[in-house]
Amino acid sequence: MSQKSKIFAIICIFTVDFLVQTVMKKLETLLFVAVAAMLVVACGPYSNLSKEQQAAVDKKVQAAYVRAIEKPDVTVMVTQLIPRGLPTKTTNIEYKLTLKDDVVNTRLPFIGTSHTPSYGGVDEISVVFDDEKVDLQKDFSKADKGQYVYKFKGGEGYYKWEMTLELYDDGNARIDANCADGRSMSYYGNIVLRD
Repeated sequence: MSQKSKIFAIICIFTVDFLVQTVMKKLETLLFVAVAAMLVVACGPYSNLSKEQQAAVDKKVQAAYVRAIEKPDVTVMVTQLIPRGLPTKTTNIEYKLTLKDDVVNTRLPFIGTSHTPSYGGVDEISVVFDDEKVDLQKDFSKADKGQYVYKFKGGEGYYKWEMTLELYDDGNARIDANCADGRSMSYYGNIVLRD
């Protein structure tokens, strides 16, 4: 075999190998797209499900909310701030309240006026619980209507809060915070289910 033939054979081998790899990549891409399309069609959005399928999904999600609420192992992401006597404000800042067993963790803003003078010139008013163990009181008397209520007291700093946490089996939540000096603030939010 001449030198030219050897070079030509090597070029042919590399060219064939390159073409095979290119075709395989294209086939893999096409296969991925085809599988993804089939999954989208098979698992379509919620609105494409039949009424029976939607009811089954709703029931499973509702059961997951109830399990988290009753445990309790709940995180509420706050979506609206409701100051007393002022308009409701939608928040784009991530405020949340976490309740796990009898430990509360949150820092929620207070909007409104103070009924008592600030202490030591500090007038930062927030609803603050930093991994605080609380005496948790529960009221599940309206559980058949999808409402579960937890009450607890505590807080850090100058302000102590009486909290009412209303949780619903559809994932909605309301937090009412009342301070000993008469301030009050409410929050609406959504329960976040953990994996």
